[in-house]
Amino acid sequence: MAQATRGCVLIIEDDADIRESVTMALEELGFEVVTAGNGATGLSVMRGLPRPPNLILLDLMMPVMNGWQFLEAMAQDVAFAAVPVVVMSAAKNVPVSPLVVQALAKPFTYETLKSAVRHAR
Repeated sequence: MAQATRGCVLIIEDDADIRESVTMALEELGFEVVTAGNGATGLSVMRGLPRPPNLILLDLMMPVMNGWQFLEAMAQDVAFAAVPVVVMSAAKNVPVSPLVVQALAKPFTYETLKSAVRHAR
């Protein structure tokens, strides 16, 4: 029998090391995790899921499709417009919006990540 998870988190981050460490941290907390290396792949992955993820962790500065472009595309899709997003960025003063519920400043600690995920859901 499969173990129940705390929900599905989509991580969209172009840095493979960050993507892997955040994945491992969230899996330790009991989340199912899916990942993408840019916004375009993130949209494709998200649309291929059986249901929307419970949370998206999103980098802003990425090749192909950056985080801002991803947010614009996501907002246009009724099926995903209600999914909360936590932005992970080295940028200062990331604006919070109806989609962006919190911003994590890189680099962040495991405790900060855990707190952000807990409060965003």
